[in-house]
Amino acid sequence: MNINEILGRIKQYKARYVCVTGGEPLLQKETIELIDKLLKIGYNVSLETNGSIDISNVADRFSSYEKSFLISLDIKCLSSGMHGKMMLSNIDKLRKHDQLKFVVSDREDYEYAKKLIGEYNPKCIILFQPVWGKDPKKVAEWLLSDALNARLSLQIHKIIWGDKRGL
Repeated sequence: MNINEILGRIKQYKARYVCVTGGEPLLQKETIELIDKLLKIGYNVSLETNGSIDISNVADRFSSYEKSFLISLDIKCLSSGMHGKMMLSNIDKLRKHDQLKFVVSDREDYEYAKKLIGEYNPKCIILFQPVWGKDPKKVAEWLLSDALNARLSLQIHKIIWGDKRGL
């Protein structure tokens, strides 16, 4: 779909919030133009990026949309095998209202995320999300035990509709 087709599809819904996600949306050169158009016509937009691409351009370009544009940056942990592909310097580019999300599978992932939080001292909201199918209670207990200034995040869409694509 081109941008105008996407905008036409979005306008069919009454919602005023659009989440740009799916793999890594910043790999698509049109993503920034889509976000720009959505913001200009009054949508609230969040960009879910996987942390492997520099977010400087996005953070700088949309900095004036503090109340209507959010970056949600995932950092892949050790168990994913993708942790070496993360641009950890992106953490410093997140703003107070943005969010940094660690997807954790086990205690080793949790400790890795804690180490990064200590090193980078992010000024944004910090989320810990258990890998789908893992017990969220363990992650919640670790967060409570450490009194970590972070939130537990669950994949609500999967809880409601199951593990389906395109929701």
